[in-house]
Amino acid sequence: MKNKNFSYSHTIGIASFLGRGFMNPVDVRFDSTGLMFVLSRSNAGNKNVRISAVTLDSEFQYEFANWGTAPGQTTQPTAMAFDSEDRLYVADESMHNVSVFDREGKFLNRWGEFGVGPGQFNRPSGIAIDSNDDVWVVDHLNDRVQKLSTDGEYISSFGSAGSGPGQFRFAWGMAIDSNDEIWVADWRNDRVQHFTHGGEFISSLGSSGDSDGEFDRPSGVHVSSHGEVYVADWRNERVQVFDSDGGHIETLIGDATLSKWCQEFVDVNPEQAGWREKAGLFEEEKRFWRPSAIETSPDGLVLIADSCRHRIQIYQRTPQPALV
Repeated sequence: MKNKNFSYSHTIGIASFLGRGFMNPVDVRFDSTGLMFVLSRSNAGNKNVRISAVTLDSEFQYEFANWGTAPGQTTQPTAMAFDSEDRLYVADESMHNVSVFDREGKFLNRWGEFGVGPGQFNRPSGIAIDSNDDVWVVDHLNDRVQKLSTDGEYISSFGSAGSGPGQFRFAWGMAIDSNDEIWVADWRNDRVQHFTHGGEFISSLGSSGDSDGEFDRPSGVHVSSHGEVYVADWRNERVQVFDSDGGHIETLIGDATLSKWCQEFVDVNPEQAGWREKAGLFEEEKRFWRPSAIETSPDGLVLIADSCRHRIQIYQRTPQPALV
Protein backbone atom coordinates (compact mmCIF):
# COMPACT_ATOMS: atom_id res chain seq x y z
CA MET A 1 0.00 0.00 0.00
CA LYS A 2 1.54 3.30 -1.12
CA ASN A 3 1.51 6.19 1.34
CA LYS A 4 -0.11 9.35 0.03
CA ASN A 5 0.89 11.90 2.63
CA PHE A 6 4.01 10.36 4.15
CA SER A 7 7.31 9.06 2.83
CA TYR A 8 9.30 6.45 4.69
CA SER A 9 12.68 7.73 5.85
CA HIS A 10 14.60 5.13 7.85
CA THR A 11 14.57 2.83 10.86
CA ILE A 12 16.59 2.97 14.06
CA GLY A 13 16.86 -0.10 16.27
CA ILE A 14 17.91 -3.65 16.96
CA ALA A 15 16.93 -6.04 19.75
CA SER A 16 19.46 -5.52 22.52
CA PHE A 17 19.56 -6.08 26.26
CA LEU A 18 21.75 -3.04 26.87
CA GLY A 19 23.61 -0.27 25.10
CA ARG A 20 23.01 0.26 21.41
CA GLY A 21 19.53 -1.08 20.67
CA PHE A 22 16.12 -1.38 22.29
CA MET A 23 13.97 -3.99 24.02
CA ASN A 24 10.23 -3.53 23.43
CA PRO A 25 10.26 0.27 23.05
CA VAL A 26 6.93 1.74 24.16
CA ASP A 27 7.60 5.47 23.93
CA VAL A 28 9.78 7.91 22.01
CA ARG A 29 10.31 11.64 22.65
CA PHE A 30 12.48 14.54 21.47
CA ASP A 31 14.14 16.91 23.89
CA SER A 32 14.52 20.60 23.01
CA THR A 33 17.78 19.93 21.10
CA GLY A 34 16.25 17.27 18.84
CA LEU A 35 17.92 14.33 20.58
CA MET A 36 15.72 11.23 20.53
CA PHE A 37 14.90 9.38 23.76
CA VAL A 38 13.51 5.85 23.55
CA LEU A 39 11.83 4.06 26.47
CA SER A 40 12.43 0.29 26.48
CA ARG A 41 9.84 -1.44 28.63
CA SER A 42 11.32 -4.92 28.04
CA ASN A 43 9.02 -7.86 28.82
CA ALA A 44 7.96 -10.08 31.67
CA GLY A 45 10.88 -12.46 31.15
CA ASN A 46 13.78 -10.07 31.60
CA LYS A 47 14.79 -6.80 33.23
CA ASN A 48 16.23 -4.82 30.33
CA VAL A 49 14.25 -1.64 30.88
CA ARG A 50 16.03 1.64 30.16
CA ILE A 51 15.86 5.00 28.45
CA SER A 52 18.25 5.38 25.51
CA ALA A 53 19.43 8.71 24.10
CA VAL A 54 20.09 8.36 20.35
CA THR A 55 20.60 10.74 17.43
CA LEU A 56 18.50 10.53 14.29
CA ASP A 57 21.66 9.26 12.57
CA SER A 58 21.65 6.17 14.83
CA GLU A 59 24.45 7.35 17.10
CA PHE A 60 23.95 5.90 20.58
CA GLN A 61 24.73 8.48 23.30
CA TYR A 62 23.88 7.06 26.74
CA GLU A 63 21.23 5.24 28.76
CA PHE A 64 19.64 5.55 32.20
CA ALA A 65 16.59 4.52 34.29
CA ASN A 66 17.66 0.89 34.23
CA TRP A 67 15.84 -1.88 36.09
CA GLY A 68 15.47 -1.66 39.86
CA THR A 69 13.44 -0.13 42.66
CA ALA A 70 15.98 2.37 43.99
CA PRO A 71 15.68 6.08 43.18
CA GLY A 72 16.68 6.62 39.55
CA GLN A 73 15.61 3.11 38.51
CA THR A 74 12.41 1.77 36.90
CA THR A 75 10.71 -1.62 36.74
CA GLN A 76 7.74 -1.40 34.36
CA PRO A 77 7.93 2.04 32.73
CA THR A 78 5.00 2.96 30.52
CA ALA A 79 5.52 6.46 29.09
CA MET A 80 7.58 9.63 29.37
CA ALA A 81 7.34 13.37 28.68
CA PHE A 82 9.63 16.42 28.73
CA ASP A 83 8.73 19.71 30.38
CA SER A 84 9.91 23.15 29.20
CA GLU A 85 13.21 22.80 31.09
CA ASP A 86 14.04 19.40 29.55
CA ARG A 87 13.19 17.50 32.70
CA LEU A 88 11.98 14.03 31.76
CA TYR A 89 9.04 12.48 33.65
CA VAL A 90 8.68 8.69 33.51
CA ALA A 91 5.58 6.79 34.67
CA ASP A 92 6.14 3.34 36.23
CA GLU A 93 3.05 1.16 36.53
CA SER A 94 4.62 -1.43 38.80
CA MET A 95 5.92 1.04 41.39
CA HIS A 96 2.87 3.32 40.96
CA ASN A 97 5.05 6.42 40.69
CA VAL A 98 6.70 8.99 38.45
CA SER A 99 10.47 9.50 38.29
CA VAL A 100 12.06 12.75 37.12
CA PHE A 101 15.44 13.08 35.36
CA ASP A 102 17.36 15.84 33.66
CA ARG A 103 18.17 15.42 29.97
CA GLU A 104 21.55 13.84 30.78
CA GLY A 105 19.82 11.14 32.79
CA LYS A 106 20.61 12.45 36.25
CA PHE A 107 17.92 11.45 38.76
CA LEU A 108 16.11 14.44 40.27
CA ASN A 109 12.99 13.29 42.07
CA ARG A 110 10.37 10.58 42.44
CA TRP A 111 6.78 10.87 43.63
CA GLY A 112 3.55 8.88 43.81
CA GLU A 113 2.34 5.77 45.60
CA PHE A 114 -0.28 3.06 45.28
CA GLY A 115 -3.84 4.02 46.17
CA VAL A 116 -7.11 5.56 45.09
CA GLY A 117 -6.79 8.94 46.79
CA PRO A 118 -5.73 12.24 45.25
CA GLY A 119 -2.15 11.99 43.98
CA GLN A 120 -2.09 8.21 44.36
CA PHE A 121 -1.98 5.79 41.43
CA ASN A 122 -3.04 2.32 40.41
CA ARG A 123 -0.72 1.49 37.50
CA PRO A 124 -0.07 4.90 35.91
CA SER A 125 0.37 4.73 32.14
CA GLY A 126 0.24 7.74 29.81
CA ILE A 127 1.89 11.01 30.80
CA ALA A 128 1.96 14.49 29.22
CA ILE A 129 3.02 18.04 30.15
CA ASP A 130 0.94 21.15 29.45
CA SER A 131 2.16 24.69 28.65
CA ASN A 132 2.24 25.55 32.37
CA ASP A 133 4.50 22.56 33.06
CA ASP A 134 1.75 20.80 34.98
CA VAL A 135 1.99 17.02 34.72
CA TRP A 136 -0.99 14.95 33.57
CA VAL A 137 -1.02 11.20 34.23
CA VAL A 138 -3.41 8.51 33.05
CA ASP A 139 -4.25 6.58 36.24
CA HIS A 140 -4.89 3.34 34.37
CA LEU A 141 -6.77 1.12 36.83
CA ASN A 142 -8.34 4.04 38.71
CA ASP A 143 -10.02 5.05 35.41
CA ARG A 144 -9.08 8.72 35.67
CA VAL A 145 -6.60 11.35 34.57
CA GLN A 146 -4.79 13.29 37.29
CA LYS A 147 -3.17 16.72 37.08
CA LEU A 148 -0.16 17.30 39.35
CA SER A 149 2.61 19.83 39.85
CA THR A 150 6.20 19.08 38.82
CA ASP A 151 6.78 18.03 42.46
CA GLY A 152 3.83 15.63 42.42
CA GLU A 153 1.38 17.78 44.34
CA TYR A 154 -2.20 16.91 43.42
CA ILE A 155 -4.14 19.62 41.57
CA SER A 156 -7.22 18.00 40.04
CA SER A 157 -8.58 14.96 38.21
CA PHE A 158 -11.38 13.84 35.93
CA GLY A 159 -12.89 10.58 34.70
CA SER A 160 -14.59 7.49 36.05
CA ALA A 161 -15.09 3.86 35.05
CA GLY A 162 -17.48 3.16 32.19
CA SER A 163 -18.11 3.57 28.48
CA GLY A 164 -19.99 6.86 28.43
CA PRO A 165 -18.57 10.28 27.50
CA GLY A 166 -15.74 11.17 29.88
CA GLN A 167 -15.52 7.64 31.24
CA PHE A 168 -12.67 5.17 30.73
CA ARG A 169 -12.04 1.46 30.57
CA PHE A 170 -8.33 0.85 31.06
CA ALA A 171 -7.18 4.07 29.36
CA TRP A 172 -3.52 4.01 28.38
CA GLY A 173 -1.76 6.73 26.35
CA MET A 174 -2.43 10.45 26.30
CA ALA A 175 -1.38 13.69 24.61
CA ILE A 176 -1.81 17.42 25.12
CA ASP A 177 -2.11 19.58 22.01
CA SER A 178 -0.95 23.15 21.36
CA ASN A 179 -4.21 24.48 22.81
CA ASP A 180 -3.65 22.53 26.05
CA GLU A 181 -6.56 20.27 25.20
CA ILE A 182 -6.27 16.66 26.33
CA TRP A 183 -6.50 13.48 24.26
CA VAL A 184 -6.74 10.03 25.87
CA ALA A 185 -6.41 6.61 24.23
CA ASP A 186 -9.32 4.78 25.85
CA TRP A 187 -7.93 1.26 25.41
CA ARG A 188 -10.77 -1.08 26.22
CA ASN A 189 -13.44 1.24 24.78
CA ASP A 190 -11.58 1.29 21.41
CA ARG A 191 -11.71 5.06 21.08
CA VAL A 192 -9.80 8.28 21.67
CA GLN A 193 -11.50 10.92 23.82
CA HIS A 194 -10.90 14.65 23.51
CA PHE A 195 -11.24 17.00 26.52
CA THR A 196 -10.79 20.65 27.38
CA HIS A 197 -7.88 21.67 29.57
CA GLY A 198 -10.31 21.52 32.47
CA GLY A 199 -11.28 17.93 31.74
CA GLU A 200 -14.64 18.59 30.13
CA PHE A 201 -15.61 16.15 27.39
CA ILE A 202 -15.48 17.53 23.83
CA SER A 203 -15.74 14.56 21.49
CA SER A 204 -14.89 10.94 20.86
CA LEU A 205 -13.01 9.46 17.92
CA GLY A 206 -13.35 5.85 16.78
CA SER A 207 -15.16 2.63 17.57
CA SER A 208 -14.33 -1.08 17.60
CA GLY A 209 -13.21 -2.60 14.29
CA ASP A 210 -10.51 -2.63 11.65
CA SER A 211 -11.82 -0.19 9.05
CA ASP A 212 -10.67 3.42 8.70
CA GLY A 213 -11.50 5.30 11.88
CA GLU A 214 -11.96 2.11 13.90
CA PHE A 215 -9.59 0.75 16.54
CA ASP A 216 -8.65 -2.46 18.26
CA ARG A 217 -7.11 -1.44 21.61
CA PRO A 218 -5.53 1.95 20.83
CA SER A 219 -2.41 2.32 22.96
CA GLY A 220 -1.12 5.79 22.13
CA VAL A 221 -2.25 9.16 20.81
CA HIS A 222 -0.19 12.12 19.67
CA VAL A 223 -1.18 15.53 18.28
CA SER A 224 1.34 17.27 16.03
CA SER A 225 2.04 20.99 16.09
CA HIS A 226 -0.11 21.18 12.93
CA GLY A 227 -3.09 19.63 14.71
CA GLU A 228 -3.01 16.18 13.11
CA VAL A 229 -4.00 13.37 15.45
CA TYR A 230 -1.95 10.15 15.33
CA VAL A 231 -3.31 7.00 16.97
CA ALA A 232 -1.31 3.82 17.63
CA ASP A 233 -3.92 1.21 16.73
CA TRP A 234 -2.13 -1.46 18.71
CA ARG A 235 -3.89 -4.72 17.92
CA ASN A 236 -4.64 -3.70 14.34
CA GLU A 237 -0.85 -3.31 13.85
CA ARG A 238 -1.09 0.17 12.34
CA VAL A 239 -1.03 3.91 12.99
CA GLN A 240 -3.98 5.99 11.83
CA VAL A 241 -3.75 9.70 11.12
CA PHE A 242 -6.69 12.12 11.39
CA ASP A 243 -7.24 15.82 10.89
CA SER A 244 -8.26 18.00 13.83
CA ASP A 245 -11.95 17.35 13.07
CA GLY A 246 -11.53 13.58 13.15
CA GLY A 247 -11.38 13.05 9.40
CA HIS A 248 -9.25 10.08 8.39
CA ILE A 249 -6.11 11.13 6.48
CA GLU A 250 -3.96 8.02 6.20
CA THR A 251 -3.16 4.61 7.65
CA LEU A 252 0.48 3.61 8.10
CA ILE A 253 1.26 -0.11 8.34
CA GLY A 254 5.07 -0.04 8.38
CA ASP A 255 7.74 0.22 5.68
CA ALA A 256 10.90 -0.64 7.58
CA THR A 257 14.21 -1.36 5.95
CA LEU A 258 17.15 -2.78 7.89
CA SER A 259 18.44 -0.24 10.37
CA LYS A 260 22.08 0.80 10.35
CA TRP A 261 22.63 -1.34 13.44
CA CYS A 262 20.93 -4.39 11.91
CA GLN A 263 22.88 -4.04 8.67
CA GLU A 264 26.15 -3.92 10.57
CA PHE A 265 25.09 -7.03 12.50
CA VAL A 266 24.24 -9.14 9.44
CA ASP A 267 27.38 -7.94 7.66
CA VAL A 268 29.56 -9.56 10.34
CA ASN A 269 27.24 -12.53 10.95
CA PRO A 270 26.75 -14.17 7.53
CA GLU A 271 24.95 -17.18 9.03
CA GLN A 272 22.26 -14.83 10.38
CA ALA A 273 21.98 -13.21 6.96
CA GLY A 274 21.54 -16.66 5.43
CA TRP A 275 18.78 -17.61 7.85
CA ARG A 276 17.01 -14.35 7.05
CA GLU A 277 17.23 -14.99 3.31
CA LYS A 278 15.95 -18.55 3.76
CA ALA A 279 12.96 -17.39 5.83
CA GLY A 280 12.00 -14.92 3.12
CA LEU A 281 9.74 -12.83 5.36
CA PHE A 282 10.84 -9.52 3.87
CA GLU A 283 7.37 -8.03 3.51
CA GLU A 284 6.40 -9.06 7.03
CA GLU A 285 9.63 -7.52 8.35
CA LYS A 286 8.52 -4.12 7.11
CA ARG A 287 5.26 -4.06 9.03
CA PHE A 288 4.46 -2.78 12.48
CA TRP A 289 4.11 -5.28 15.28
CA ARG A 290 2.26 -3.71 18.21
CA PRO A 291 3.01 -0.01 17.56
CA SER A 292 2.66 1.84 20.84
CA ALA A 293 3.53 5.55 20.59
CA ILE A 294 4.16 8.40 18.16
CA GLU A 295 6.33 11.53 18.25
CA THR A 296 6.56 14.29 15.62
CA SER A 297 8.90 17.19 14.97
CA PRO A 298 7.98 20.67 13.71
CA ASP A 299 9.64 19.91 10.37
CA GLY A 300 7.38 16.93 9.70
CA LEU A 301 9.27 13.90 10.98
CA VAL A 302 7.04 11.16 12.39
CA LEU A 303 8.60 8.63 14.77
CA ILE A 304 6.69 5.44 15.61
CA ALA A 305 7.66 3.06 18.42
CA ASP A 306 7.41 -0.37 16.78
CA SER A 307 7.43 -2.21 20.09
CA CYS A 308 7.64 -5.92 19.32
CA ARG A 309 10.17 -5.39 16.53
CA HIS A 310 12.45 -3.39 18.87
CA ARG A 311 12.80 -0.37 16.61
CA ILE A 312 11.63 3.12 15.71
CA GLN A 313 10.25 3.62 12.20
CA ILE A 314 10.64 7.17 10.91
CA TYR A 315 8.52 8.90 8.25
CA GLN A 316 8.52 12.36 6.70
CA ARG A 317 5.24 14.21 6.34
CA THR A 318 4.78 15.25 2.71
CA PRO A 319 4.46 19.04 2.51
CA GLN A 320 1.05 20.23 1.48
CA PRO A 321 1.01 21.89 -1.94
CA ALA A 322 0.85 25.68 -1.84
CA LEU A 323 -2.43 27.24 -2.85
CA VAL A 324 -2.12 29.34 -5.98
